[in-house]
Amino acid sequence: MKRNYHTSLSFLDLLFNTVLCFAALFALSFILINPSKQDKNVEVKAEFIITVTWPNDLNNDVDTYVEDPQGRLVAFMRREEGLMHLDRDDVGKFNDILSTPFGDVEYNENREVVTLRGTIEGEYVVNVHMYMQRSQESPTPVRIQLDKINPFQIVTVKDVVLDITGSEKTAFRFTVDKEGKVSDINHLPKTLTREAVPPLSINRGR
Repeated sequence: MKRNYHTSLSFLDLLFNTVLCFAALFALSFILINPSKQDKNVEVKAEFIITVTWPNDLNNDVDTYVEDPQGRLVAFMRREEGLMHLDRDDVGKFNDILSTPFGDVEYNENREVVTLRGTIEGEYVVNVHMYMQRSQESPTPVRIQLDKINPFQIVTVKDVVLDITGSEKTAFRFTVDKEGKVSDINHLPKTLTREAVPPLSINRGR
């Protein structure tokens, strides 16, 4: 008796694709469970971080100004200059809600952060300025903190009070040597808003 052997090509294709899929999933799970050594050695791309905070229940717009040893200035109108970068221009409660494809996300924190990705030898000046005081409460307490990242160290913390719209105060000055170490901290006042370009009358969409 003659036998007929019939092979289904579609079945073989399905079997091959299934095996290939399981192999890909296994490889992916192995990568996720065992991250590469290169990932473990990634360092934060910042030398110093300056954090400015004020009470979350106050709808006031406090601005951060940082000047480097070469006279370059970073603030809301010029958020990146040299090695300095203002991560977020916090204007009070006006930009606390972020719209995403998955819905609105609320960021209820009055906070600005300036990152120094590297340093230049010399003196840095850190000021805070009350761009607009909308809340009736006065004065407004503001905390300014300087952190060194690698290795992490809280360098200094300063609390100041901004009384009215337009008030500006120097939180601190700090000097960085050629090795990136802070050698001096002082609180001598210096006005930075006058050096800002464009002027403070710029329309910020409020």
